Amino acid sequence: MSKELELPIDSGIGQRVRLQIGDVFDIFWAGFWTILNTAKGQFELKCNHSSLCRWEIQVQLDIKLKGEGQTPELNIQTDVTFSQKTKLWKMEQIEQGRRYNMIILKITWKSAIGLHSPQFIDFEQKSDLLDVMIRSEDGSKHLYANSGVLALNSPVLRELLNEKKSKEIVIPLKSFPALEKFLQFLHPPFTMGRDHVEEVLELASEWKMDSIISKYEEYLIRNRSFGVEASVGNIKLADKFKMKNLLEEVLWNDSSSVYSILEGNIFSTWARAAMFEFLLEVEDDSFQEDDDENDGEDDDDDDEDNDQDTLSTASEDDEENPYRFFY
Repeated sequence: MSKELELPIDSGIGQRVRLQIGDVFDIFWAGFWTILNTAKGQFELKCNHSSLCRWEIQVQLDIKLKGEGQTPELNIQTDVTFSQKTKLWKMEQIEQGRRYNMIILKITWKSAIGLHSPQFIDFEQKSDLLDVMIRSEDGSKHLYANSGVLALNSPVLRELLNEKKSKEIVIPLKSFPALEKFLQFLHPPFTMGRDHVEEVLELASEWKMDSIISKYEEYLIRNRSFGVEASVGNIKLADKFKMKNLLEEVLWNDSSSVYSILEGNIFSTWARAAMFEFLLEVEDDSFQEDDDENDGEDDDDDDEDNDQDTLSTASEDDEENPYRFFY
């Protein structure tokens, strides 16, 4: 599936602006756009594979640059090889770079050394197995999926597909960036990632795919980031999709940050109640530990008093009979 990258219209001369691309073939990619002092524009693509073993990947890049009004559309197709030594590719500079506001990028796997070749399905091509179309409301975008897979995982889609003679599902255009990630999880090789997680979960929630939400919750717990900002993001996801295990994981591992998380963030009654209940439980545990320590100190004081009484008694006996230890 193609990636649509919006280009900044107000970046400074020489400012290298990062364009978020995300995971493609289980490899993280990043794009960069720069307006040069000659008013030319330049696009760069970086392959951020971090394996210590020797690797190399050859891909086909299909790049389309679009602008407003009478701006001519540019189409570029080229083969590029990335490796440990060559992770960055620079496109030739284009004239009047500010006239362009979007890059449509498609990366096609051709060959590789030292990398697992993922058997991703091309959801843009209809086949005997990909027999149902999922399209945007305006018809500008569409992908194909297996109707049986959708029906088995979603009671909503099962009813919809059984009712309609033409196998077609319509979703908002804004949901399309997440749709391919969603389909890659439902179909082989069943992959998931952190790109568009909230949007993927929104589709799963709308189509009542509880098992998908549970799987993503397990993934987020295993691969979560730490720190207040990351914790706030995870709690908001847990709050929105009622993921109790993720919420508890964040609270118990970032207990010192709970007050910071509560301050300045808006959560539902469900999440706030869970967080306050957690704080009360932590305080109760703290009080119990203090009581146990105090009890232990009291016992130590009693032992010391008993020892002092014993010593005092012994001293009195020694004064009465100084030779008693020699008998």
